[in-house]
Amino acid sequence: MVTEQKLKELKRRHSLQLLNQKGVSGVGIEKDKSGNFVLAIHLNNSAPETLDLPAELENYPIKYIQQDEGFRKFSAKDDK
Repeated sequence: MVTEQKLKELKRRHSLQLLNQKGVSGVGIEKDKSGNFVLAIHLNNSAPETLDLPAELENYPIKYIQQDEGFRKFSAKDDK
């Protein structure tokens, strides 16, 4: 099982790169339907399959979430 701490470290290593990609509006840590922690990448009305994004990072699964137009993108420096 993936711990929240491991995903925080993963997020810290990859947030800047992910946020600089077209269509990505946020990176976070959430729980999936089974209650397991996952890295969540929020997309600005873009389908994940139309973007050049990984299915996993460092062997950890990623959950892609499509957002409404009103979602405000934060810069990597806002995510501390």
